[in-house]
Amino acid sequence: MTETIVDVVAPSFTEALREAAAKLGVEVGDLAVDMVDAGASAESSGGFRPVKIRARVRPPSAAPDGARSSGGPSSGASRSAGHESGGGGGWRESRRRSPDAPSYGPPPPPMDPAKITPALVEDVRGLATGMLERMEFPSTVSAERTPHGIRVAIDAGEKDQFLIGRDGETLAAFQHLLGRMMRAKMPDEAPPRIEVDVAGFRDRQIEALRELARGLMDQVRQTGEEVSTDPLPASERRIVHLEVAEVPGMETVTVGDGFYKRVIVRRATEKSA
Repeated sequence: MTETIVDVVAPSFTEALREAAAKLGVEVGDLAVDMVDAGASAESSGGFRPVKIRARVRPPSAAPDGARSSGGPSSGASRSAGHESGGGGGWRESRRRSPDAPSYGPPPPPMDPAKITPALVEDVRGLATGMLERMEFPSTVSAERTPHGIRVAIDAGEKDQFLIGRDGETLAAFQHLLGRMMRAKMPDEAPPRIEVDVAGFRDRQIEALRELARGLMDQVRQTGEEVSTDPLPASERRIVHLEVAEVPGMETVTVGDGFYKRVIVRRATEKSA
């Protein structure tokens, strides 16, 4: 059967999602979405530009990720948070995998932190040190077991900013590569969850994401409508999911395809409450 794909142009991302869902006859949470053009708000230097998306029905095997399983978001009114209204700047385009690229499947659940040994912590520290040496970044690297996995702290002195990168993108890439390397070293068992920080950037970022989640929940309480984040990588989505999961009556779901996806925050449905 030929896959049905629809292209939608709308004033905002959430309106585009609703229109695409209506055209395909499914719920918004059942969509797989590629961002064609993130658009721009009326306040941007180039003026207003609508959002363009390409959507199809998400395969049953590709369930949304996240800390809680709560089904797809409703197809009712949905409002984007902050500067997202009208497709504002700060959106990140989803990365698309080549159809010829191999698929390794989703990563396994992380290792139980209680099983993390000092030797494993040292292995992670050694890998991080080797990566930095090959990048020619003289650094001090430490690692420790945490309640959730292994935390690697890097001090590169005056070069900290280059390891962090714009909006933490270089740091996120470094953490991703380090995690993939550990997964390759442990093909027959679950690797530990790894978190990398440089000059305290990750701590500040986590607190900012928690504050974002709290702000979105306040908006949901005030309006009764669901709201969404900007497209976020998995490590940042997890922080939002966990913060919302601590609040009774609130829930999250993930919408989108590719590396960057949006987190929808809404009132918990009767089924998941």
